[in-house]
Amino acid sequence: MRIALCGAHGVGKTTLAQKLSEHFNLPVLEDIVVMAHHLGFVINEGTPLETQLWLTGKQLEQEKVNARFVADKCIFDYYVYADALDMDPELVIVAKKAALNTHNYDHVFYIAPEFPIVDDGLRSLNVDFQSGVDKVYLSFLQNHDIPYVQLTGSVEERFQQILDQVNA
Repeated sequence: MRIALCGAHGVGKTTLAQKLSEHFNLPVLEDIVVMAHHLGFVINEGTPLETQLWLTGKQLEQEKVNARFVADKCIFDYYVYADALDMDPELVIVAKKAALNTHNYDHVFYIAPEFPIVDDGLRSLNVDFQSGVDKVYLSFLQNHDIPYVQLTGSVEERFQQILDQVNA
């Protein structure tokens, strides 16, 4: 099973991914944004082109070498953030092609911002930036007819919504 949790940063994807990993005995893909941060790459509003390319490639690699997983970041993220950050149009096109041509998820769950962003020292706390990313994300999923289920509520409520979908 390949589960993708989608949405802007700070919406609770990582917390939910850990819970799903334990329940379904699936690995969570490595958080390459954290890896990039530890390697000294600039992340969030200031992410440069080379970082976005590196992130996209690493995500593609992870999704290709793992047959089963939960992803709290998926290949869609790298197009969405490139577009939301108004990056070089050629990069945006390549990231979009990668997202549309390589994804192979059994389930896609989208989470909109509902709660304040928790400061983890990495993600942007800018609510306007988060909102802009969210708008691009939702538009991307809808405009490309990517089947998804929107999750709402507490972690437990979201978890139950996923179980209901997976077991349907």
